[in-house]
Amino acid sequence: MVLSVDDVVPLHLADVTFPDWHPLHGGTGAVLAFGLRHPTGLLLFETGIGTGNPFIDDLYQVQQRAIDAALAAHGHDVNEVRLIVNSHLHFDHCGNNSRFPGVPIYVQAPEYQAAREPYYTVPEWVDFDGAEYAVIDGDVQVAAGVRVLSTPGHSPGHQSLVFDTADGGVVLAGQAIYCKAEYERLQATGTVSEDDPPPDPEQYLASAARLIRLQPRRVHFSHDTAVWEP
Repeated sequence: MVLSVDDVVPLHLADVTFPDWHPLHGGTGAVLAFGLRHPTGLLLFETGIGTGNPFIDDLYQVQQRAIDAALAAHGHDVNEVRLIVNSHLHFDHCGNNSRFPGVPIYVQAPEYQAAREPYYTVPEWVDFDGAEYAVIDGDVQVAAGVRVLSTPGHSPGHQSLVFDTADGGVVLAGQAIYCKAEYERLQATGTVSEDDPPPDPEQYLASAARLIRLQPRRVHFSHDTAVWEP
C-alpha cells in the first residue's frame, strides 16, 4: 500500500485576528486541519476551533468554517473519520474533537496532562461524552505507513504526523514549524523569528531540525495555507 502526496485534504476551518497582547497583534492567521485518505478510512490531523465559546469568538474575532462543510467540499463526511491526531490541545487545534465520540484521538502524555492546567485550553473541547483518547509517549505508528513523531517545543507534548509516498515523505507539521516562511528561515539560518518566540526555544529548534532532516517531499502547516516543497 502506497499513499500519494495528493491523499492529503487541507481543511481551512477558521481565520482569526490576534488580540492586542499577542506577539502577532493586529495580524490575522489561518486555522487548518487535514484529512488523510487512507485505505482504513479517513484520518484527521487537527480539528480546528470549536463553537459556542463567546470569549474565544470575541477575543480572536473568529471567522468560522464548519468542519462538515470543509469535508463535504472534498467529498467526505464526518462519519468517515476513523482516527484523529491532535498536534496539541490548544483551543485552535482540538476544538471539534467533540464531534467525534468514540473515535480514537492520539495525544502525547505530557500534552494530555498540560490540558488539565488552568487556562491552557477550553476544557469542554478536550473532555466530552464519548471522548476516547489514545495517550502515547513518543513516536508511534498509527496506521500503515503513517506515524506520529514527538516534536515538543511549541507545547510540552506537541506532535507531528509523517507518512510515506512513492515520491518521498509528507509532513503535517502542526505548529512544530509555524509556516512556510519559518521553515525556509530554519533551513537557511537555524533560527526562528523574534517576533513570536516559542515557549521552549531549545526544544522547538530541535523538533524543527528533526522534521527538516527527514528531507520531506511536501510539508503542510496548521497555520499557513502555503505548502512547502523543495
